[in-house]
Amino acid sequence: MSLVEITHHDEVIYRILDKPPPEPPKTPRYESKLERELKETKIPQRRRTFGYAETPLKPPDQFLKKGEGIGQPPKKSDHKCIIGNLPAVPRCPPPEKAKEKPKVNIRVRNMKAVLKAKPRPVEPRLVDTRDGHIKKIKGSGEVPEYCLRPDFGQMPEYLVKRNRKIQRRLEKIRLAEENKESLCKLINEQERQKLLDDLKQNWQLMQKAFLQLPMLTDTIPKIVRKTKMEQELRQLEKDIALVESNPYIYIYE
Repeated sequence: MSLVEITHHDEVIYRILDKPPPEPPKTPRYESKLERELKETKIPQRRRTFGYAETPLKPPDQFLKKGEGIGQPPKKSDHKCIIGNLPAVPRCPPPEKAKEKPKVNIRVRNMKAVLKAKPRPVEPRLVDTRDGHIKKIKGSGEVPEYCLRPDFGQMPEYLVKRNRKIQRRLEKIRLAEENKESLCKLINEQERQKLLDDLKQNWQLMQKAFLQLPMLTDTIPKIVRKTKMEQELRQLEKDIALVESNPYIYIYE
């Protein structure tokens, strides 16, 4: 192990801690070549895409006149110009002669109309005071009018239509009930015998399966299965006895 003897030094730890960290070098700023070219050019060319900075106004004597504004663009038409000899324009037909109106003697016509005209019916009136006050009898209540109407005491038209609809509906229901097929159907002897044979065959199959059960029923599944098969056998025996004892059997669809 070697020892180093320091005779002179000017470092202070407080000075070392107070020094700020060195700043990193800055990257050069990006400058566009196009911007440098625009700066070198003239001012009007620099603003040619944005228009004027301030819109110049016309003098007062150059005001906008009729037909000088911005109008609508002309519409394109599908019309095609045909170059060549065109057919002649048809001539206007000659005017027709006006029909002569028959001469009518107005005096004679009026005299005939007066002779054929019917006199105006006199409306019945009533004088109810000594001063000669006149009022119409119609609507005054002096003469019975409502009970003398031709439709007095008759059924209204809407009730007649309603009753007709009800009668037609009842007639449809009655015809449907008459033409309705019976839900109860009688089976013939062949179907009855076939039903009886099928029940007996099912009873034989069920009896065979019941006899093949084990003698010892020591578990719950065995007890449940045996009980269920016994119930089915009893039901089959009841059905066989019912079919054998009744020659006429009706079924409902």
